[in-house]
Amino acid sequence: MRLVHVLLLAETLSDAERLASAWRGAAPHVGTDVREVRVPQVVGASAGGAGHGAGPGNGSGEGQGSGVLLAGAAIPVGRPDAVGPQDVGPAHPGPTPPGPARSVLPRVEGAALAEAAARADVVVAYVTRLDGEGLHRGVVVEAAAAAAPHAVPVVVVTEHSEVSRREWSTAGLSGVHEVADGDVARVARTWTPGWAR
Repeated sequence: MRLVHVLLLAETLSDAERLASAWRGAAPHVGTDVREVRVPQVVGASAGGAGHGAGPGNGSGEGQGSGVLLAGAAIPVGRPDAVGPQDVGPAHPGPTPPGPARSVLPRVEGAALAEAAARADVVVAYVTRLDGEGLHRGVVVEAAAAAAPHAVPVVVVTEHSEVSRREWSTAGLSGVHEVADGDVARVARTWTPGWAR
């Protein structure tokens, strides 16, 4: 009988399965569930990256939507025309509250992932590199969004992290572990009770 259940997520199924195998090697009495999480592409995004296409907001300085794209957020350039009641509402939501970003998965996929997270004791997301963009879009965001309603901790395993503890904790993560040479065993021992190893 399995005592602890771990949900392991990655952008590819092979990465998730490799992570699960290493986790079970360190904690053989743990049950694992692996999932591939592919986030849909943003409509209108060009292959060359944001800011290289034509139209408003492309950095040309023309139109109301012009701005500079920094780490996935458009920063307006120039002096605002006015600030008043017209600048409040869905078009100008203000600062983002702490917690995971909103899921962009199709409703059925998001519901299935949330259901799997509800059955888990810990959700583990693997990315090669964790940066600011990864805290706003991708497998890490989907893991946090699925786990948050069930108060299940989310742990990120990565080869390289470029975000601070404050940034990742604000995004709803319980831990971020850089692994050298695939040393997942150390992370598994950290997040698995001794009686389940």
